[in-house]
Amino acid sequence: MKSRGCLLGLILLSTLAAGQPFTCSFEGYKPIEGIQAQMKGGSLELTWQGEAGQQLEVQFSIEDGHPVIRRLAARGSSTWNVLAKDLIPDFQVTTGRRRISSTQRKLLKKFGIDTAAEEDVRKWNTFWDAPLVIPGGGDTTDLPRTADEIQRASVSYNSRSCSLTSTGARASVTFEGLRLGLFSGELEFTVYKGSNLLRQEAIAKTDKPSVAYIYKAGLKGFSIENYTRVVWRDTARQWQHYAFGGAVNNQP
Repeated sequence: MKSRGCLLGLILLSTLAAGQPFTCSFEGYKPIEGIQAQMKGGSLELTWQGEAGQQLEVQFSIEDGHPVIRRLAARGSSTWNVLAKDLIPDFQVTTGRRRISSTQRKLLKKFGIDTAAEEDVRKWNTFWDAPLVIPGGGDTTDLPRTADEIQRASVSYNSRSCSLTSTGARASVTFEGLRLGLFSGELEFTVYKGSNLLRQEAIAKTDKPSVAYIYKAGLKGFSIENYTRVVWRDTARQWQHYAFGGAVNNQP
């Protein structure tokens, strides 16, 4: 997790509907050709040049302690097309405990290096370990697993401000106060000149030992209509699409 000291640079203030000031430090930001940043209408607005000259825009704010994407838009021939409003960054995590295999442990003993430190390093190579299987079996050590080892959690936020930084051809917006189960840290969004990508990531850590985890990430709040669809280019750079409008999926 990144650590940051006290921010003493330029602080720009605006007022949210709830009456709380939204502050964002520009101390680590230097203007980049093709990326513009400004405070506008109580939000931090980033506009940038995407792929093939596409113009893109995202507006950030904070509401009741959690970061919000107020607006996500792409410019058409003459006007901005609003893709979504008031989106909430969402993360879900399931955690368990990583164990070394009995085969690995036997090999460590054979070579006289069966120490806690060696096991702690090598158990992360036990790709066949199954931390969510109770009580467990097979080649796994230190069984049985118990249900209380497994925790499932959704993200919560206690953000009061953001910071804007830039490096190379990218700009990042960081919000403190992220908590995700056993993890805590920051939420960060990054835009890249020449790319339509808006990158969202949780930069967090835990002090608990042997934590195996799997997570989901996304944005909540998109309006889904019968004509709504998602279009993307796959790893073979072929265009794919998915049309919504069918029966609602009640499960993930």
